[in-house]
Amino acid sequence: MGDTEILRWSAGRFAVEEWCDVNPGEVRVADSFLILDGGVVGFDKHLERFTSSVHDYDSGFDAVAFRHGLVDALPKEGAWFPRVESVDYGDGHLVRLLIRPAPTRESTVSVATAHSDPRRFPHIKGPDLHRLGALRREMSPSAGEAIIVDSGNIAEGAWSSLVWWEDGILHRVPGEIPRLEGVTESVIVERAKHLGARVTSARRTPAELEGCEVWVLSALHGIRVVTEWIGGPSVSVEPGRAEFWRTVYETQRFMLKL
Repeated sequence: MGDTEILRWSAGRFAVEEWCDVNPGEVRVADSFLILDGGVVGFDKHLERFTSSVHDYDSGFDAVAFRHGLVDALPKEGAWFPRVESVDYGDGHLVRLLIRPAPTRESTVSVATAHSDPRRFPHIKGPDLHRLGALRREMSPSAGEAIIVDSGNIAEGAWSSLVWWEDGILHRVPGEIPRLEGVTESVIVERAKHLGARVTSARRTPAELEGCEVWVLSALHGIRVVTEWIGGPSVSVEPGRAEFWRTVYETQRFMLKL
């Protein structure tokens, strides 16, 4: 894993994993977020999404102690992209923290419509990550993200959420379409409503996004503007719009604290 440091959650704290099982089992739950000099956007949302999924099969998991241990273990300087995960281990599960340097961030991306939907658990982040990664690798080399459709309608990116601007209104995928509730999307939508921007949900096929400004949202990159939909609709970009909302998004980057 290169420069990745692996810590194991045990007895109410994280400790460096002295011996790492190279095949501990399938990932049950995972979550990642970007740390910039100790600041994270939506930290409590990431934590709630992770711990609530763990509680589904381990009701005794101490979310309060986990939060304290996680905040204490995370780096407070530099750019990092840590991942917390719960993996099958023996008759139970093992919770780990992978402290990883942050990859290069991007502001634009080319996308393509995925030819299949490999998701088994669309509402849980973790168990499908390997399949979604394989889906991305199968796409055109020039496509930075694969857009998954459900019954012809846009659902989400392989590792991201999708929103778009149509007639000056911010659109998101409706909740009845199976997908992960994205933390970055949630933050953007909350801030948009707070600032008085119109927000709505709508079903759309890729072709129906012709002429729209489309954003791919993720914890690592924040807002990436789609500059090309390979084999799909022609998209537009309104100068200054994404830059404004990136600034709004960054106002929600708060220092880690207990």
